[in-house]
Amino acid sequence: MADIKSELEDGVDSAREAVADGVDSARKRFQKLGDQAQDRYQKVSEDVRRGAERASKEIRRGAERARETYDDVAENAQKTYHRVRSEAGNLSREVSLYVRDNPAKALLIAAGAGFLLGLVVRGRGDRDDEE
Repeated sequence: MADIKSELEDGVDSAREAVADGVDSARKRFQKLGDQAQDRYQKVSEDVRRGAERASKEIRRGAERARETYDDVAENAQKTYHRVRSEAGNLSREVSLYVRDNPAKALLIAAGAGFLLGLVVRGRGDRDDEE
């Protein structure tokens, strides 16, 4: 009976050691899986952060380009406006001088232009009636 008891105790001890080894092995595997999951999470987080930084940088770069383009267009429009305004003023002065120097010619030119404009307007009105 002592032999059976001793064998049972040895069996129980062996079973305890096997269970302890299995639990220890499982604990190590779970720890390793946890570490791997944490490493992957950190890598993904870092990749997302870098992607967000790149996107932010590109957005800032695009906004700066748009701002520069707007400034250039606004400056060119302002220059063109001043140039056209100046040229219109010059043309107005030249026409005034021409009319003062040649009043008869100016009157005939104005009458001819008015006559042609009347024909054009009247001609369009006839076409609208026919349709």
